[in-house]
Amino acid sequence: MIYKIFFSLSLLLSGLFASVQDVRVGVIDNYYVDKLTPSELRQIVTQIEKKFESQLKFDVFNYSSSGVPIDIVYVPDEELEKQVLQNILLLEKKQKKIDTMKKSFLGDKRQIKEHQENLNKFASHINIIMHSLNSYIMDTNKIRTYTKKEYQTRLLYVEEKQKRIDRDVRSLRKERRVLQRKIDKYNKDIRAVNQLVKEHNYLSQKTIRMNRNTSKIKGSTIVMQKVRLDSFYENGQKREKKSVDHTVSKIEIYGFENKNKLKAILAHEIGHLVGIPHINTKYALMNPILQDNQIENLSLTQEDIRNFKENF
Repeated sequence: MIYKIFFSLSLLLSGLFASVQDVRVGVIDNYYVDKLTPSELRQIVTQIEKKFESQLKFDVFNYSSSGVPIDIVYVPDEELEKQVLQNILLLEKKQKKIDTMKKSFLGDKRQIKEHQENLNKFASHINIIMHSLNSYIMDTNKIRTYTKKEYQTRLLYVEEKQKRIDRDVRSLRKERRVLQRKIDKYNKDIRAVNQLVKEHNYLSQKTIRMNRNTSKIKGSTIVMQKVRLDSFYENGQKREKKSVDHTVSKIEIYGFENKNKLKAILAHEIGHLVGIPHINTKYALMNPILQDNQIENLSLTQEDIRNFKENF
């Protein structure tokens, strides 16, 4: 008999992956209606693309109507601070609930495993009884001469054994239904905690972006890596399967004083989009602190070029 238990746990982790990406103009907040038009943003993207290609000598991103959206958003500093505090409290609640649910999984998983092992033993016991009865019937059939009393005695023995087997099989099926209900509940709880983890990670990323101070790059590339861990029991053996899916959500720019500053911020975030990490080198585009020289004249430093070649 085969019993299968299937459950999975998905975790959302922030991550970056190096590859050529497509981008497009997304939503521009009404706050910037007099400061930036979609065509001007498109022109800035084209300038960044030409700058990267001329200095790197290879293509790292393209403009496409189906690309990752570049959203220009606006949130006042005082509102940002308020939302950050609210998000931190909400994050703590979600984390506490996730931890509580994960602890309960250990006990539930142990119960499921014990129940399944008991059912396997019970099924083996039934198989032994059935095999014994079949052997008894075969031996009986080999004997041609029986008295009526002997025949009735053997027939009664077979009937009693068969009744016992039928009772045991009904009991086994009942317990299998009980086990399936436990598995269904476990899977339901797993899906619930998966959703909580997803919400927690998204909220965490959002809070980190909002919490950046004005001296840092006022933008963010939201790149999510979904790691799915699937576990199941088959024939009493635990098996696991891991899969990783990458999802690029969008680029968000949430503050700039002029178009040159916007260009530097956006170029920095596009670098992240294609998989380029921060470097703590002064004057570099990929420095986490916005550099004045990049605002005045966008250009990749030698350290930036090395960073791109090593990570792209």
